[in-house]
Amino acid sequence: MDSDSGIHGGASGALHVDTARPAQATRTLRRSIDMDILPELLGYNVRCAQLALQRSFVRTMGNTEIGTGVLGLLVLAGANPGIAQIQVATHLNVDKASVVSMVDKLEETGWLVRRRALDDRRRYGLFLTAEGTRQLKLLKVQMQEREQSLVALYTDEERRQLIGLLQRMRP
Repeated sequence: MDSDSGIHGGASGALHVDTARPAQATRTLRRSIDMDILPELLGYNVRCAQLALQRSFVRTMGNTEIGTGVLGLLVLAGANPGIAQIQVATHLNVDKASVVSMVDKLEETGWLVRRRALDDRRRYGLFLTAEGTRQLKLLKVQMQEREQSLVALYTDEERRQLIGLLQRMRP
């Protein structure tokens, strides 16, 4: 475990964020040192925001094995039946091997199937099963409820501006 960040690797190799650190202790630690230029650095602030979002996501998902990548894959497959694994990798900005691993897990759970494309036998399309569709619907409700607490921090205009600014950073 990296004691400075509260992040550690789990048995599956996935990263987990320690959400047990008391908020008061964290505030006290932050007040006790000079942060120098860190609060002015874009990268530092984006990293802090990402960690806060990850903690929120972990709390929302509880003890499930649903990570942000799996959720993204399910959303893309639900919205784009027959999407290719390479398209998922490109749009989620993850490597192809990670997508293959996620697809394997989702096939094992019965949430997703791979079907050979009719127009190109080398390509496989991803399709949600009935159970995958049902689970995605539940996950979307959970994510929308979680998102409401984040949206409440900003006006509509601020939220649109923040999303626009963050999108500029995408590769």
